[in-house]
Amino acid sequence: MDIKQLHYFKEIVDQESISKAALILHIAQPPLSQQLKRLETELGTTLIHRYRQKWELTETGHILYQYAKRLLRSMEDVKKEIEEIESGSAGTLRIGVSSACLNLLVDYISIYRKQFPDIKISIEKGSSEELLKKLDHKEIEVALLLRLENSAHCDVLELKQQEYVVVSPRSWGNVFSSEHVTFQDLAKHPFIMLAAMEGHSYYEKILKAFEEAHTTPNIVMESKDLTTVIAMVSKGLGFSIIPRVAYAVPMDQLKIYELKQFDFRVEPVMIKTKNEQVSKATSQFWALVDSVHINIRHDSR
Repeated sequence: MDIKQLHYFKEIVDQESISKAALILHIAQPPLSQQLKRLETELGTTLIHRYRQKWELTETGHILYQYAKRLLRSMEDVKKEIEEIESGSAGTLRIGVSSACLNLLVDYISIYRKQFPDIKISIEKGSSEELLKKLDHKEIEVALLLRLENSAHCDVLELKQQEYVVVSPRSWGNVFSSEHVTFQDLAKHPFIMLAAMEGHSYYEKILKAFEEAHTTPNIVMESKDLTTVIAMVSKGLGFSIIPRVAYAVPMDQLKIYELKQFDFRVEPVMIKTKNEQVSKATSQFWALVDSVHINIRHDSR
């Protein structure tokens, strides 16, 4: 039993006549009758009682007819969904994002949704290490994060570099004397440190900057999760040094200061596994981000 036989059988039942079904199917009546007999022989049952003036479905014929309708409808649905995905009007964008790039992703998604409103978007949030594992396990197809030092196995779309800034609780008031803060200024207050993560060197760079300024940070807390770090700062537990792109909580609870003596920058990137085929939705998102980034870069010149 195959799809063609089920299609033929359904048409015979719908038309209540082999001859009428043959006309609609554009085949001769004898071959269609043979297909019906072959189907009955294969299933070991009579599907249609045929009389001189009329015919009727048997109980097993009725069961097969209902099954054929469901299956053929499902086949049409699958075909339609595949056509929509291939045309780019449907499908799913499966993307991962790190805390530092969450706001950046929101900006890109808002643009993407305007162009592709019927695409479903699935977002996984995690650390860089977690997102790389999700890429390897094909749980996501693309990730937006800060550039990793060990990303040679990935296709990388480079975005605009971001400097580091100091964030302090707004409840502290103007705790620093100017908008440009030195590491000597920072050493006088509790510091919430973005913890070291594999593939990133900012932790060592920040400690080295304190050392070169001949001072030591008063680290009271560490976390690998940037959202947690910013939330702790907003509650008045200390200040932190974060990438400018990482404004991921309401900024009315924070004050922002420029950081002197620190020219280290981070670079948000979008990555996907090299030589790995991705969905149409993902290809469209990659192209959109690349286009938006190029426009931003040209506008900044």
